[in-house]
Amino acid sequence: MNYRKNLERTERRNQRMAREDAAGKLVERAPDLTDLKIAIDEMPRGGSVGGNRYIRRVVLAQAPALFEVPCSESRCQDGGYDVTSEILAALTSRRTTFEGQQACPGRCSLGDCGRVLHYVVTATYKHAEDVKTPPMQ
Repeated sequence: MNYRKNLERTERRNQRMAREDAAGKLVERAPDLTDLKIAIDEMPRGGSVGGNRYIRRVVLAQAPALFEVPCSESRCQDGGYDVTSEILAALTSRRTTFEGQQACPGRCSLGDCGRVLHYVVTATYKHAEDVKTPPMQ
């Protein structure tokens, strides 16, 4: 049993690493970005108890341009949240604060997972005068 769990864990890690490689680096997609914080609040659908709250500070020098958050429900299968397109679109538009919400598509023993992720992103960018322009030729 332990061997199978380790094998599944390794396979999930390898799949995630492949998705990160395919996404590229965040600094390439948003070169003017200087700071990125994501406040995450995940809770059961319609509930206010039993949720998880935390702030994720993104290390820009290493971060892939991939924003996936695993579902915290231990019984959830094939769940999680992919908010990559929403966050990258807002960063491309140089928005400094934005938020969104997504329901977990996973399934638990009795049906849909039912957890909901709400996120608030705070981004800081280089000022226009700080951006180096290439010399004219």
